[in-house]
Amino acid sequence: MMVGCRRVVMSLALAILCFSGQAAETDAQQAVQSLKDQWAEVFYTMPPDQQGPKLDEFLVRSRELIRRYPQAAEPLLMEALVLCAQAGSQGGLSALMRVREARDVLAKAIALNPLAMEGSAFVMLGNLYYRLPGWPLSFGDNQLARQYLETALRHFPNELDTNYFYGDFLLEQGHFEQALVYLEKAEKAPVRQDSRLSDLKLKQELGAALKDAREKNTARASFFGRFLASLKNR
Repeated sequence: MMVGCRRVVMSLALAILCFSGQAAETDAQQAVQSLKDQWAEVFYTMPPDQQGPKLDEFLVRSRELIRRYPQAAEPLLMEALVLCAQAGSQGGLSALMRVREARDVLAKAIALNPLAMEGSAFVMLGNLYYRLPGWPLSFGDNQLARQYLETALRHFPNELDTNYFYGDFLLEQGHFEQALVYLEKAEKAPVRQDSRLSDLKLKQELGAALKDAREKNTARASFFGRFLASLKNR
């Protein structure tokens, strides 16, 4: 479970960090941006088994921002990210409790402002639902994952992030040809200078997903080609 949560957290980190291209306009957005930058430094540079105390600190600080800005969705998104990071480092029942709490927090963020941070709550929920196992272990649900990811894509159809995560979902579901459409669209999206680190990390993930999708498409086409040829030779 710990490894699975870590993979989820990596995806959520990319999701929320990539949705940072717009300049912070409110006090809440500025405060969250500062906390998010500090979180990213810890998450990407500190060994996972040493992150616990800092994550505890970030959770306290994110909840203080929620109290200070009760009508803002951004602090809730930050809290959800920290909760998932804690799940990735803790494992076991604690991890399950954390990801469930993160799911509920993201639902609250959507209720306040569904398009906060360019709709990252939808992408984060989509990642949770399709990367976590289903009942009875957890709440994974591919149908809900598709709904959330398609909602994000509908609102932001040309972004690197929305296309990558939806394409990656389709790839995991075995829809290789469809996945290529979105992954190749993500490949064409430029790296933004104001979120360069996160975009470059996402491009690395994208490269691996594209390679996988193309190889599986080629193998599938080869199989059907041989199958049709065998029919003709009968």
